[in-house]
Amino acid sequence: MRLLRNFCFILMLIAVQHVAADERQHYTLDEMASRIHKQSGAQILSAEIRQGKQGKIYRFKVKKKGRVRVIQVLPDGSPVK
Repeated sequence: MRLLRNFCFILMLIAVQHVAADERQHYTLDEMASRIHKQSGAQILSAEIRQGKQGKIYRFKVKKKGRVRVIQVLPDGSPVK
């Protein structure tokens, strides 16, 4: 449970953006993978771009402490709902 809470906290840190309301910064797949690795320390196992209801979705499989998780974010860094 504690690991899940920490993982959710890391996701929220990645998603937090302080950008002007009208204009959001968009990251490439490689830039977002680098941000996830640097902020969480997780190993990136795979990264791909998928098309969803909200447009492009970046999908990452990451491994941290022996556990594999899937993280999905939008190109602006916000989490997929």
